[in-house]
Order: sequence, then structure tokens, then C-alpha cells
Amino acid sequence: MRGTSVRMSHLLAVLILFLCSACSVSVVPMATSTGTINSAEQSITETRNDISFTVKLDELSVGAYPMVDNITSFHVTIDNHTEGDISFPSQAFLLKDGNDRQYRSITPERVREIVSKDTVYLIPYPYVGYYYLNDQERVSQANTFSSSLPFYAEYHPQDIFTRALTEEPILKGSKAAGLVYFIADLERTDYAELLVFPNREVSGEPLTKFPFLIKK
Repeated sequence: MRGTSVRMSHLLAVLILFLCSACSVSVVPMATSTGTINSAEQSITETRNDISFTVKLDELSVGAYPMVDNITSFHVTIDNHTEGDISFPSQAFLLKDGNDRQYRSITPERVREIVSKDTVYLIPYPYVGYYYLNDQERVSQANTFSSSLPFYAEYHPQDIFTRALTEEPILKGSKAAGLVYFIADLERTDYAELLVFPNREVSGEPLTKFPFLIKK
């Protein structure tokens, strides 16, 4: 029991340090010649070819605990004012940081896979995750997705999928909103830029850009 208490104390200390560092970081949209900033929600809106895009940071780190592969999410709203259907799947988005590193978006399936893999080792048993490998193997063999055990990524898997930006066409006069995910750690940089391309090839000139200043 004492060993378990010590482990839980260490885990709580790590979590507190992580949350404190996350609270000290803010991601603020930067003014552009064509953009409109909403200071209340820290978003920026750009309109191109009768299509309005509104972007803001959703989470610097998806998941309740630090992970090996940090996942950052942006909330994107697309308002279609054209006379036809449009499509901007997650593959049409690219993220760049202040060190000129670029990141392709990842699918909700990949997000769930990463969160599930890392959470197994980090969250105190019996709440979510497991202290021992044999616990993990035992539950894995019992089909953890349908298990009633409160394992983080499988207790709320619907959130990752239902909050993601739609991959379906957006009808004329309609709008869609959702999250786009990236494997990126923006706390290591002072600038980020979300690029939107007219196709999923993310080649050539982007349709529009959304710059953000990262304050620490």
C-alpha cells in the first residue's frame, strides 16, 4: 500500500507541474490586413472566395496527462457563402511553428491510438490506466473498447470523433465546425501558423493563413 501511495504522489506531482506550466502559456491570434480578431474568444476570421474560416486554439495538449507525442488541436469553423458545395477535410490543413517546422494533421483514429497508448502508463489505477503490464494485457484481451473500466481514451472515445471537423462536403449556405489535430508541442515555440489549402495535397500557395503568437 505504501508503494502505491508513493507512486500516486509522484504522479500527482507531475500532473500539478504540467498543469501549472500549461496555465502559463497563452495562444493569441495576430492581426492581419484582411483578418478579423475576436478578442473575447481569441479567434481570427478570414474570408476567401466567399468562404469564411474562423480559427482558434482548442487545446495545447489533448488529454489530461503529458504524453510522449503531444497533440495540439485547433477549432475551425467554415461558413459556406458560395453557390455550391465545398470540402475542406482535415488533410487540407497544415501547421507551422516559429522554427519553420511543419506538421500534417492527423485523423481522430490516430489521436485515439496515441492517447490510449500513453494514458495506459500515466494515470493512477484503479481510476484510469494500469500500474502493471499484466493489468493492461488482461483487459486488452477482454476487449477494452467495450469494457466498463474508466480508461480515459476509451471512456470518452466519442469526444475525439464527434468534435472533429467533418470530412463531408459543406452545402451552400451552411457551416461546419470542429477540431483539427496535430502532433506538435507549441509550448516549445513562440509562434504558430495554421495554413488552409484548397485541396488535401497541401501544395502550392495556401488559400489563407492564421498566425498566432505564443506567450509564456
